[in-house]
Amino acid sequence: MKAQVLVVEDQEPTAELIKGVLVEEGCEVQTADTLEKAREKLRRTPPEIVILDRKLPDGDGVELCAELRRDSKLAALPILMLTAKKAVEERVAGLRGGADDYLAKPFNPEELVARLEALLRRAGKREAPKAITAGDLKLDGESRRAYVKSKEVPLSGKEFDLLWYLAYRKGKVLTRDFLLQHVWGYEEGLDLSTKVVDVTVSHLRDKLGAFADNVVAVRGFGYRLDSR
Repeated sequence: MKAQVLVVEDQEPTAELIKGVLVEEGCEVQTADTLEKAREKLRRTPPEIVILDRKLPDGDGVELCAELRRDSKLAALPILMLTAKKAVEERVAGLRGGADDYLAKPFNPEELVARLEALLRRAGKREAPKAITAGDLKLDGESRRAYVKSKEVPLSGKEFDLLWYLAYRKGKVLTRDFLLQHVWGYEEGLDLSTKVVDVTVSHLRDKLGAFADNVVAVRGFGYRLDSR
């Protein structure tokens, strides 16, 4: 995921963690620990996407978010709001202020990357792949067909979508909450059972035959697809 990213976060350990994760993904990362510094960097070198904390020393990240939406040159900039607060009203405030997505701390680094990739694709800055290969698995995004060793595997719509997300981020862990939102379209913050994810994974494994062992459960987090 090569992209130019501005991280607006005043907690240095968190900012460094995000920067390290994104640099490993091939991103160019700028950081700012105040709204004023962020405004300066946005004017000087506009990024492709912004990660924006809510609570900053000189104000609320929602203020900057609203400013960007009023700026004709930066209005379409994808913004991921990052905050320690999980309350629904806090999430709603960020989204109403113009944020495109919302992620509460503490977060899974792989989920952060996956959300940024989704925002970039939605903004038209990245094209979704037409096909994905992971070891013996091949997924055709246009026909929505799955193959293991060239033999077609009949999958339901949700099974295909789930496998697609796992294959797109192969080797990386995706949380159950992330999968609920992006495969099933559930809103973050709702009190929903994640059993639907586990049941779908179980059905998926039943159909994948020898490749089933590549769909790995990571205790306490979610699932990962290995491509051996």
